[in-house]
Amino acid sequence: MLWTPSQKVLIDNFINRIKTVEWFKHAGEPSEKYWVVDTIWEACDTHGRKTREVWEKNSEILEQKALQKLSDEQIDFIFETVSLAIGNQVDEALCAFEDRIGQETGEDQSGIEDEILDFIKRDTAWACVELLMNEKGFFSRICQINESGRWACSWIGKYPQGNFIIM
Repeated sequence: MLWTPSQKVLIDNFINRIKTVEWFKHAGEPSEKYWVVDTIWEACDTHGRKTREVWEKNSEILEQKALQKLSDEQIDFIFETVSLAIGNQVDEALCAFEDRIGQETGEDQSGIEDEILDFIKRDTAWACVELLMNEKGFFSRICQINESGRWACSWIGKYPQGNFIIM
């Protein structure tokens, strides 16, 4: 058996919840809690190195913890299940968001949709892993931001004292 009944309920509830997210609905709107960037290029080009450092560090730590409690097969299942559950929905919302930003700024925002889609699916899958481990960590925070119709796209400041940059 891959999952206990309680783990199966947690995963099913998580998947049902993320299927209802209105991805990117509020992206670009002002925020009192986070620094908001206006374009995908600003998020990725200006803050990309810092993002990779912070995300990689948190991914590595979580993966090490997860492998103590879950099998590779279970982790792979979560990533595949999350990807299938939200992939098309996020992709459509991302394209619509790019069109909206392009109309507002006059700049073409396309070109890295696949990377962004992969980031969102990965971050969401790690949030599900945290849930299974009863841990509210970095990826759960990202998931909360994304569920609010934003995109947690980068980090500002020295981790962990800094904060997310969002769209």
